[in-house]
Amino acid sequence: MKKSVVSSFDVDHRTLREGLYLRSTYTINDDLSVLSWDLRFCAPMDRKPLSSGVVHTIEHLMAYYLRLDEVIGGAIVSFCPMGCQTGFYLSTMNSVSGEQIAQALTRVYNKVFPITSTEDIVGLNEIQCGNPYLYDIEQTNEAMKSYINILNK
Repeated sequence: MKKSVVSSFDVDHRTLREGLYLRSTYTINDDLSVLSWDLRFCAPMDRKPLSSGVVHTIEHLMAYYLRLDEVIGGAIVSFCPMGCQTGFYLSTMNSVSGEQIAQALTRVYNKVFPITSTEDIVGLNEIQCGNPYLYDIEQTNEAMKSYINILNK
């Protein structure tokens, strides 16, 4: 397989499992590293992706609460969903470790979950969101619980 300019295209998705992986590291101006992390909630070839409502809900919660984390919050560049709906990409600056990310995700989970209403979903309103009617509380709680269990094995 020819090396791609898109790092996620260089991974054999037939063998990927759930978990947390360092996807790639980019160096900018010789002194800043940007690390791209793969937060894989579902194995791609299991054909059981997250629903759009779950992806949207997790994106709102994690994009917000991870930035408040006292350990990794200041290093976060972005948190965004994978188009295949099997997980998320987290981009961080410099020397954030996978263990620190897993711990931060667990801290957010313990603080925020289970969510019980739309009022628990930060930014889910017509002013701050392009589709505030797309969410799934029950399935998001299940997906996050399952992912945290995978991280803590």
